[in-house]
Amino acid sequence: MKRQVFILFFLMVVVGCNAQALGDMITRTTVYETFQPATILTTNGKVIRQRQANIFLKNSSLVYRFGTNVMEASIGQIRSVKFPDRFYVRLDDELALVIDTLGSNKLLCVSEIDIEAYKKQLLNERQITNLELGQFVNVTGTDLSTEEKQNYPLNNTFYFDIDGKIVKAHERNVKRLISDENQRIYKMLMRNGSFSWNDPASLMEVLKLIN
Repeated sequence: MKRQVFILFFLMVVVGCNAQALGDMITRTTVYETFQPATILTTNGKVIRQRQANIFLKNSSLVYRFGTNVMEASIGQIRSVKFPDRFYVRLDDELALVIDTLGSNKLLCVSEIDIEAYKKQLLNERQITNLELGQFVNVTGTDLSTEEKQNYPLNNTFYFDIDGKIVKAHERNVKRLISDENQRIYKMLMRNGSFSWNDPASLMEVLKLIN
């Protein structure tokens, strides 16, 4: 029965892919401005429905409301998280957004606040001399809504999931995955002035060549 639940859950989320990666800046420390309903698939196959959940961009983790508190979920127990408009899968100790799929292969993105860039930004503005993002989420239940809005720089790191093997989207990692007959097309794509390793549309063109 657990296997049937997992298969139905997986089919439900794959159809809805094609999500947009976050931009280079965001004015909050979570993906959603307000907490959203989410369906969580655990590593033991259990399906949990959480009425108020979010993705914390300090470490791309799942957070949820428990009464008046905001709690961080144990990442090791999560296999995937489905929001109304986004689907996340766990990569080691982070949650990765499924941008798009091609057959059984996927383009993934992990978005996290660039702490060093943010420190430099604040120091240049002479606002603070020390930064501790950990204060926004802890087991004592600090409310995320109380934080002041800032412009947070983001790091978007893209990955390919190729038949279950995770490969970081970078030229030296990907070139060996391209078949001999597609090498010429791949080289032409790399020479295209509009190609970028940070652009999901460009990366989907690469995934087509891998596929």
